[in-house]
Amino acid sequence: MNNGIDNFIEIFPYVTTWSTSKYLLLAAVVVCLSACFRLYSQLSSLNISTLIHHQFKARAPPPTISFYKLSLQWPPAACHGTLSCKPPIPSNFTIHGIWPQDRNDEPIPPYNKNNPCTPKRPTPPTDLPIKLRPIEVYLMSEWPNLTANYQFWEYEWKKHGTCSDYPDDPLTYFKSAVKLRLGISTIVRFRRKTSWTVKQVADEVFDVLKAYPEIACNLNPSGTPKQLWEIRLCYDRPNPGQTPHILINCTHRLPVRKGKIIGPCKSLSDTIFFP
Repeated sequence: MNNGIDNFIEIFPYVTTWSTSKYLLLAAVVVCLSACFRLYSQLSSLNISTLIHHQFKARAPPPTISFYKLSLQWPPAACHGTLSCKPPIPSNFTIHGIWPQDRNDEPIPPYNKNNPCTPKRPTPPTDLPIKLRPIEVYLMSEWPNLTANYQFWEYEWKKHGTCSDYPDDPLTYFKSAVKLRLGISTIVRFRRKTSWTVKQVADEVFDVLKAYPEIACNLNPSGTPKQLWEIRLCYDRPNPGQTPHILINCTHRLPVRKGKIIGPCKSLSDTIFFP
């Protein structure tokens, strides 16, 4: 009997030690799993918050139209700058585009079906040859591409027209620009082959039209570096059912994007050539 008790006493410490180690190991596993679960929960919450943030940001409403900018290009400068034009080159200001702008003078982005600017379905650019047939003669005269007409008009429509006030009415959109251009007999009274500062050109336009324009320059690789490329006129956003017609001062005298002047001309004192 005593031997059995003695044996039990000898074994008991090992049993006790083994049980304690087991519980300690189990406790460690529980603590580890708990910590991992908390970390996973935090990461999951972070990912969900990030996804919600990006989703909200992606669905932010498109900017609202504040005014329109009628861009009139001087073909002799355009064709001796970035374009390779087909002759004959017009010697009068022609339309580059009519662009809806927001209140910060940033262009309204093109139509995006994932974040539409309008509940209307914009007219596909491929429909323009049929839609614009009634005014095609005027477009070829006042809004020529200087290279290939419909490619230019389709590009302008896709980039600027689909989120204008006329997304499903390209005829009205293009006609509005032609009407404005035909209503301007004189833009500047300078003689060709003369040089002026940007400020002098802007003041001349104001003297003629009673509104300050935006002046865009380009470079002539083979001649005078800076030349008068475009004169851009600004028009207040019209009431529904109307087209732009009220001339206003442009926000900037030189093109600005995201708060920075873009283009070769950086100052109103820059001298530009009128080819």
